[in-house]
Amino acid sequence: MFEMDGIRLAYVETRGFYASNLQSLKEQAFPSLLSGEFANMTSSEMSRSAWMNMTREKALEFPSYQDFMCKRLGSEGCEYMRSSFAVKVDYNMEESTLFTYEHNQANKYFSYDYLRPFGGLSEITTALENSARRFGVKMYLNEKVEALNRKGSSFAVQTEKFSVSAKKLIIAVPSFPFEKITGDVATEIKSNYLFKSILARPSFKAAAVYSYPWWENATSSQNITLKPFEIFVSGSNCLTAIMPYR
Repeated sequence: MFEMDGIRLAYVETRGFYASNLQSLKEQAFPSLLSGEFANMTSSEMSRSAWMNMTREKALEFPSYQDFMCKRLGSEGCEYMRSSFAVKVDYNMEESTLFTYEHNQANKYFSYDYLRPFGGLSEITTALENSARRFGVKMYLNEKVEALNRKGSSFAVQTEKFSVSAKKLIIAVPSFPFEKITGDVATEIKSNYLFKSILARPSFKAAAVYSYPWWENATSSQNITLKPFEIFVSGSNCLTAIMPYR
């Protein structure tokens, strides 16, 4: 692992303007924001201004996060904040204001001291798999779960091909496909308000292409620096952040 300190934007774009940071983008693409309340504010400061003195009760007054942000920042301020997110289509605006408020509260003291594996985040998954196999864990991939039921003090998992009994059950399934799973355990989970609060987050696949594998020359956290991408290939014309991945 190496520390990802000093992460900086290398390239941002919106409305046909290109810049190396959000403040420069603001000056080019949102000139109306250069005067008035938000003239000397960065995007982070604008966001903090919007959430100032916010409470759970006030969040309930704005069910739609989009309505809340546009009310606090105005149409241009709202669009500027939207341009700093990866997916421009909805800016995660389908989230509720209450959901975002509680998420911010939960992450209030997060340090943002990022650590990354040298070979990319897939190394974490590989290490977990290797460790599990050493303990004798059996893994079945591409096996669709159809039902989850209680069986005495255990759980019964029914798949397309197998019936499995387990003393403990870990469920790590997105809410949409989980809706298709039947059984008393699944029904109990789906009726819980915590399950109902899970919202989808948009994502897309992309690739940053380089002329040489610069990350392989890194031998310590002191001599690795993220390089601006030379070619960026994606199915979405939007802003994003990239990290070394092999």
